[in-house]
Amino acid sequence: MSQNVALILLLLACPVGMCLAMWFMSRSESRNLRRIQPRHPTGEPAAADAASAEVTRLQAEIDQLKAAERDAPPAGPDRPGRRPPEG
Repeated sequence: MSQNVALILLLLACPVGMCLAMWFMSRSESRNLRRIQPRHPTGEPAAADAASAEVTRLQAEIDQLKAAERDAPPAGPDRPGRRPPEG
């Protein structure tokens, strides 16, 4: 009976140890991230502002491309270029 208990404890030691190691590593990683990330006075991370600015810039670029496409002369048989919209 004592051999079975010892065998069970040995078999459980590996997964339990692995779970503990992962838990400790995730805790230390989250602490490091909080310490490294710069914050604005409002409390939001700087990355959120950069991402918002990038989205605004890309939206403006999309609007410019749509306007240029709308204003371009239609392509005819003598002028290759734009394809007619597929419907």
